[in-house]
Amino acid sequence: MAKEALLVVDLEGVAGVESPAAMLAGTGDYARARALLTAEVNAAVKGLVAAGFTHVRVSDSHLSGSDAANVLEDQLHEAASLHFLHDWYAETLFEGVEAVACLGMHAPAGGAGFAAHTVALSSRWSVGGRLVSESDLVLGLAAERGLGVVFVSGDDALEAHLGPRVPFVRTKRAVSAVQAESRPAAEVLAALEAAAARPPVPAPALPEGPLRLDFHLAACAQLALRNGASRAGPASVEVTGTTRQRYARAFRAAGAADAVLVQSVFPSPGSTWMVEDAAALLALPWSAPAVGELEALAETSLAAFRRLTSEPTDELRALRALTLHMLEGLAPRFFASHGLAGMLDEALAAAGDVPMGLGSVFDAEVLQARIDAWYLRRLRGLPREGPEPRTVRRVLERLHASGDVIYAWLLGALAAKAGVDVRLEYGDRPYRGESRVHDLYWVTHLLLLDVDYFAKPLSHPEATAWLAALLAAAPWVIAHRQWDLAGELVFCLAFAGETHAAAVDALLALLRDGQKPDGAMSDGEDGEPSAHATAAALLAFAAAHEARAGR
Repeated sequence: MAKEALLVVDLEGVAGVESPAAMLAGTGDYARARALLTAEVNAAVKGLVAAGFTHVRVSDSHLSGSDAANVLEDQLHEAASLHFLHDWYAETLFEGVEAVACLGMHAPAGGAGFAAHTVALSSRWSVGGRLVSESDLVLGLAAERGLGVVFVSGDDALEAHLGPRVPFVRTKRAVSAVQAESRPAAEVLAALEAAAARPPVPAPALPEGPLRLDFHLAACAQLALRNGASRAGPASVEVTGTTRQRYARAFRAAGAADAVLVQSVFPSPGSTWMVEDAAALLALPWSAPAVGELEALAETSLAAFRRLTSEPTDELRALRALTLHMLEGLAPRFFASHGLAGMLDEALAAAGDVPMGLGSVFDAEVLQARIDAWYLRRLRGLPREGPEPRTVRRVLERLHASGDVIYAWLLGALAAKAGVDVRLEYGDRPYRGESRVHDLYWVTHLLLLDVDYFAKPLSHPEATAWLAALLAAAPWVIAHRQWDLAGELVFCLAFAGETHAAAVDALLALLRDGQKPDGAMSDGEDGEPSAHATAAALLAFAAAHEARAGR
């Protein structure tokens, strides 16, 4: 008589899988990980067969970026059949089986553990304040049908999360979100076979109550709302119903939100950049310590900014005017309470004295200052004659030829907004996959151009993807202590209403710790004070303060 079991498998909890590279198709580590996974699956199937099961449905739930299963089907035990569905926990998989088991699993998003996440990389799942892992979902769906659980395997963090009610095989110890230390493979295989041969125990039910999904981005929560969820907070939604209904509704909502986050960061499968992005998304914090008095930090930055931009050079006159224009749009109450309108008027007048000659200028920063001054005065309705179109075009071509591509693109875009459209053709993000720094500056300036440097609301259809890319970059920016970029990430996210994200607090803490006693910032550790980095910190502190004060 046929007796079937369902074995749901993932890759993160397999012994020997100890880094993000091992989980992504196209890397050398991934090929080895597939063999390790298949060996563990076969050990479990062998134990299940010994326990009297005649057939095992293997649901491969890991997404590696290749759109293909991870288990090596040609090496799979003869008593098993492989299933690789869009919905790894589909109701049809549970029909007709007598017990379930989970292999290679990981801890839930929001908790400690190697590669901890729940279904999607963009959301944290919970019921009644208790975090929900993918194992909880499988066991809850099984309990709803009256099925037992044979075992779950994964790291020590998942073991602690599930507790003693669930038979568990520990395969590794989590060192961090992106590093683990595994038990010897032979030990794990023997333990899996033994655990699979034991009788099932009752599967714990998913607690009653709304299933809540918290997102890193409010924009992702908005996408989830369009897919069957209800609002539960600025960046949170919830779903209700039976266990199956809650799971199905949350799966649909999280998938819609996650698509934007993943597509905005991952370039080609298996690339070094993709591995870094995966690690960054897994390392994004769900909580961070409070930064402190943001208004005081902004005031200290303002004093340093005044001092550092007091010299009458083209670059500093343009920077002062543009920064104050941005501050007025980002943090109008801070701008007004510190009486900066007069300072902005003076800065705009001084920007009118910035010469427009471009042909004999070869310094990209000076060229940037002259185009900035021209664009800004045009934007604010002030008279300013610009350079001839053919001169602008020659300058853009010269910048491109010299390798200053980001300047050639940005100056062309600003000149077009000032009425002279002689832009060179570039892709959406030409540095993506090549230069993290240049790509991030490109993305922040895509946003700045869309909003005229905070003079109007964000409206571009790709805005959510831009914000996702900036948020995902936060761990890299922090690890590399990129203060100027940290400021740009924060003020862009703040303008879009995304200051609730824990990653923003982590970026603000980096800026706070990098601020010198006189309020100045530098472009790098132990570097000279930088007016641009100080301006970025001022805008970040003021924008975050105002956004949070206005909640």
